[in-house]
Amino acid sequence: MSLKSATNEIFGQLTDVISQLDNEDYACQLNVLSGNTIGKHVRHILEFYDLLVHSYHTGQLNYDRRQRDLLLEISPEEAILRIKRINFAIQHLDLNRPLHLEAELSSLPVQIPSSYHRELLYNIEHAIHHMALIQVAVRDAFLHVILPVNFGVAYSTIQHQSH
Repeated sequence: MSLKSATNEIFGQLTDVISQLDNEDYACQLNVLSGNTIGKHVRHILEFYDLLVHSYHTGQLNYDRRQRDLLLEISPEEAILRIKRINFAIQHLDLNRPLHLEAELSSLPVQIPSSYHRELLYNIEHAIHHMALIQVAVRDAFLHVILPVNFGVAYSTIQHQSH
């Protein structure tokens, strides 16, 4: 599976789950998420992908300097629209293009050469991690939601379990 098709699959699963939640459930503070919401986890996933897409014009990426779009936390409809826009953009990226990743560690900026291949892989793994948390929340609080098979399960785990 390619990185772009994995992204497409992840976004499809995320859309499937989000579309089964009303605004109240999506933005409900849950004990199992330490008072956070499914919407906050979705916002966090999408902001990382958004930064990757927007870095394409500058070649500079810094996940620490993101703007929090609070509408993504409270509106499943807005999140689904953003997923479609991001996925469309990712499907058209040249993943071979070089990229400079910047991180802020204890006020010391670090610059690391990277690529869109590497950062898309990071975003896939990051999304799966948060989807695993969303899975726990859904199983705890929203029993009416039907989770896609392997929702929030790492590809390496799926491979391991199939052998």
